[in-house]
Amino acid sequence: MKRLTVFMAALAVAGCATTAPEPAAQDMAVAAVAPTRNALLADAISRELAHLARFDPDAVDTVAPELHALANAVMALNAPGDAVELPVAPEPVLTDLPPPPAAMADAPSLYHGVHLASYRRAETAQRGWDELVLEHGEMLAGLQARLSETDIAGQGTYLRLKAGPFDSAAEARAVCQQLMATGDYCAVVDFSGQPMADMARTAGE
Repeated sequence: MKRLTVFMAALAVAGCATTAPEPAAQDMAVAAVAPTRNALLADAISRELAHLARFDPDAVDTVAPELHALANAVMALNAPGDAVELPVAPEPVLTDLPPPPAAMADAPSLYHGVHLASYRRAETAQRGWDELVLEHGEMLAGLQARLSETDIAGQGTYLRLKAGPFDSAAEARAVCQQLMATGDYCAVVDFSGQPMADMARTAGE
């Protein structure tokens, strides 16, 4: 049974730019990364993970849930006969997810979220979130709030208020259905963006 460590080692070998190639390999043509956004992102992630695995393993632990989600998603690309069984990780305790690196701030998240409202300013979004939690405490209990910027043609930049994370779109959709039943807006989205507390704090400085 292949383990997640084997998968990560493969990523490290493929992505690490600091490892000197073997003499025999120097004569071999190296395939270039495809010039697409997702391919370049995958290459950047593999390089960053390889570096962290060697020099800052504690940082890898902070993104373990997303790391396992990525591993499962990539392994699912294998042919049915090549399916890989990954070790079952213990149920993670929900804590504040670390913000993504600045270069990946607008990259889609592996988790799902619910879009609750849009605001012009982070402080206004914070007040809106507080009101929603008071009104729908049972539905939003334990969820985190994130803000992601979006440009709307002819209207300018807005901050989308999202709540999550959810492991599947179905879980997020179930919460949306409950919220919409009360007359509130809700849409299933990815859980990208920055923690609202960080953005509100920055805006107040």
